[in-house]
Amino acid sequence: MIIYTYGHEYPVTSVQKTNERYSIYMCTNSRDGSLCRIMSVKDRSLFPELVSWLSNVVDPSVFTDYIEHFIFDDQLCIVMKYTQGTTLADKTDTEGMPLRERLELCRKILERAVLLDIPDYFLDKCMDVGNIIVSPDLTVNFNYPIEDIIGTRECDPMRKAEKLLRFFFAYELERKVPDELIKFFGEMPELVKSNKIELYSRYYLMMNTLIESDAGGEEPKSIWFRIWDKIKKLWGKVKKIIMFLLLAAAITYLVFTIQTSGPSTKSKPNFDSIGTVTIDKNR
Repeated sequence: MIIYTYGHEYPVTSVQKTNERYSIYMCTNSRDGSLCRIMSVKDRSLFPELVSWLSNVVDPSVFTDYIEHFIFDDQLCIVMKYTQGTTLADKTDTEGMPLRERLELCRKILERAVLLDIPDYFLDKCMDVGNIIVSPDLTVNFNYPIEDIIGTRECDPMRKAEKLLRFFFAYELERKVPDELIKFFGEMPELVKSNKIELYSRYYLMMNTLIESDAGGEEPKSIWFRIWDKIKKLWGKVKKIIMFLLLAAAITYLVFTIQTSGPSTKSKPNFDSIGTVTIDKNR
């Protein structure tokens, strides 16, 4: 199957989902060979409102992850860029990332959202660890599951962005260090009421401050973390003492075993009889 419009084609590689309202296709963009995901809306009564809304909120020349929309075979096709690779969810499950790497990765996520000027509906979809694709050099791309675009399209992308940031820095938030990061999250209630540009600007300032101060090695301020750290340090010393005592006990037991296993010098062998036969020593 090939979906096409105005001189270019989208060969279908697989059908992800289909029902009476829409179908989702994985396709190849014949213009550059890249992957894309096409949502094909079947209900013609939805076309006028959807086309009007898309025309008002999307600027494809800026939001380049949105490729186009058109009518094909009496269906409204919405074409979105699609990227294969490791999702942020998989990366965080399998890799431990130091603070500086996480800071940089979050910066790239927020920066891409700003540079593409992603409309709120689409921003809400991509601010999810399962829809963020991360390459080994920390290049970031987004995927957009837009199946509910034919519904009310209610969303809160700034809250989704906050949730994503809190996921990234959960360890530091629990430990309550470093100070600049904690201060940033203290301002989050106001930041989520603003916009993605304001959020990115404040985040960028916070990140630069942390990098300049070489943050990441501060002592935790949470009382439970301080207690736990002391327990771990004390256990290290106690473990050495226990190992020494166990080794000493093993050596002592070995020496005792060797000594008790030798022949006794306190008794002499008795040759007065062999079995039931008595030996007469006078002969």
